[in-house]
Amino acid sequence: MAGTDGVAGHDPVAVARQFGEQVPHSRDLGMQVLTMEADQVRMRLVPGPDLHADDAADELCSSVLFSLVDSACGLAVFAAIQELTPIATLDLRMDYLRPAGRERALMASARCHHWSDDVAFVRCQVFSEGLDGPVAIGNATFMRATQGRHFESKASQGNAA
Repeated sequence: MAGTDGVAGHDPVAVARQFGEQVPHSRDLGMQVLTMEADQVRMRLVPGPDLHADDAADELCSSVLFSLVDSACGLAVFAAIQELTPIATLDLRMDYLRPAGRERALMASARCHHWSDDVAFVRCQVFSEGLDGPVAIGNATFMRATQGRHFESKASQGNAA
């Protein structure tokens, strides 16, 4: 898909949901975009049985949290810059504060707190629904305007000739 498209003229949550549906990994894990506004994104993930650390464990695989944070942070970059251009995760660091129970949905809240022409910086907290305090905190850095396949919303594809 060629070109770039601003998200200001479209419903940003709809654009974010479409993006999530087009990324097989996010779709397979069951990630849902709840809100996307200004420089923030909130996502939810209801863990399925195949996301457990093992059959006897009462917690989720830590990689599930990592994937959720990476997705939420990437979408927070799009929310902040209001443009759908290719980005790439440069660095993602996670502090796992406590195990994420497998019986509760995860809520991720990411905010892009600074960006330049080349790099964006994002923080994200992950909570288990119904519990106080985060289970994990992530800090991510994204390269902006990377070379690669561009993507656009379905609305803009209909306008292309």
